[in-house]
Amino acid sequence: MNYERNNIQEIQGLSQRGKTLSIVDLIKANTISVDMAAYSMYNIAKEASFLTAARPGNAGKTTLLACLLTFLPPGNQIITTSDPSVITNAEKYIENKEPDKICFLCHEIGSGPWYGYLWGRYVGQMINLINKGCRVATCIHADTLTELHDIMVSRELEVSEEDFTLIDLILFMNLDRSITGLRRRVSALYKKTSDQDRHKLIFSWDKSSDEFIKHDKCPEKTDGIDICRDFVNHLVKSGENDFRWVREKVLEFYDNLDSSLFLHGDKN
Repeated sequence: MNYERNNIQEIQGLSQRGKTLSIVDLIKANTISVDMAAYSMYNIAKEASFLTAARPGNAGKTTLLACLLTFLPPGNQIITTSDPSVITNAEKYIENKEPDKICFLCHEIGSGPWYGYLWGRYVGQMINLINKGCRVATCIHADTLTELHDIMVSRELEVSEEDFTLIDLILFMNLDRSITGLRRRVSALYKKTSDQDRHKLIFSWDKSSDEFIKHDKCPEKTDGIDICRDFVNHLVKSGENDFRWVREKVLEFYDNLDSSLFLHGDKN
């Protein structure tokens, strides 16, 4: 079944200020590097769940979340947690479907009464859906991995230690003011690894130089990341930036992909 019309609406529904930005917009604004975008795309192609985070409002975590959703492979269905019942009834919904083709989207882990928000035990139930083979995408107010862990693994949200480590990608945003105005940057990207069930820092942002740093402990060594990097570079050089156009190109990319080469290597 083709879920693309629904997926576009769900991605667009994340926009709080009108226009939905694309990954091309973020790269051109130096919010994220080509390498970070390619690394994220590679892991999302391999069924990664992902979370974006920042303590201050207006830092861009929701915009980043929307951009990452455009990297979903064809055939995936985005289901927004419009109500906690979406989570409590999730297992019944996926009973006769392919769980790995379903992405549960929570607009924000927060206690507000707004559309797509979740709080309390429903958060733990949502993250636990990763154990069922589903994908989860969400964002939250937190600035560090330790702060994020303490919020998630709490009595209030009921995310277990084991389930917290199931979140494949965690990206933190930074908002500050430079001489040219407000500056939004992906300040850190963590990846779940099999090493002691923890997250490793893969990329970070150096505030003084305004440059992104790739750390040597990046676990993957695969041609797939290079393929994604070439694709993302092509997007940036195309001159187009509409998120719908980016989504179309992403789908074409997957359709023309040699998956045996692209997905070579184990999922950490």
